Amino acid sequence: MRGMRIALLLVGGLLLAPGCVVHTRPLPRSAPRPQPPPPPPPPRPSAMSYNEAVDLGYGQCRSRRYECRLKDAHRTGNDVWKVKYEVFGPGPAKGHLHLDFDAWSRNLLKVDDKVKARRGDWDDDNDWDDDDHGHGRGKKKGHAHRDD
Repeated sequence: MRGMRIALLLVGGLLLAPGCVVHTRPLPRSAPRPQPPPPPPPPRPSAMSYNEAVDLGYGQCRSRRYECRLKDAHRTGNDVWKVKYEVFGPGPAKGHLHLDFDAWSRNLLKVDDKVKARRGDWDDDNDWDDDDHGHGRGKKKGHAHRDD
């Protein structure tokens, strides 16, 4: 009988052994999240238009307190806007203002500002400036350099 018990225990153990085996399954994973699309590239800068170049030039005129009349505006082959104005300054002053703008960055590259009082005008404000009528002091003649 003792042998029978051992046999039953062995058979029972063998029959129960597969039920005790732990089966491992991978845990269900959530679906991978799609990555957001990369941001769009920045918009391509556009070149400055004729009207924009002229408007920027008028802004420069106003900042110098000139009254301006457009003479010419054109874009060169190296992407520079050349804008030219005839200017009338405060009082009898007259001249020109030539401006160069970068067509892409809109930066002011060069300024040629020549405004002078008209010939024959005289200073009537009774102060010390411009009383030489724009002629300067002239060449010193007959004076030693120590006389200054």
